[in-house]
Amino acid sequence: MDFYDIIKDRRVLLNITQQDLADISGVSLRTIKAIEKGNGNPSIDTLRKIADALGLELIMKVREIPKL
Repeated sequence: MDFYDIIKDRRVLLNITQQDLADISGVSLRTIKAIEKGNGNPSIDTLRKIADALGLELIMKVREIPKL
């Protein structure tokens, strides 16, 4: 599942509008809409603000490299 699907699904689960999320997170409505459509290229800071507002956390991990 892509991050934009996770953001939209969580927002819908919490029963908040895109405008509500924009207000709570401090991220513009235009950016929220673009991210949920998969068209945005948000910074880590923007993703952190949205994640905090939705009760999510960002996790980075080392990618597994397939053995040849």
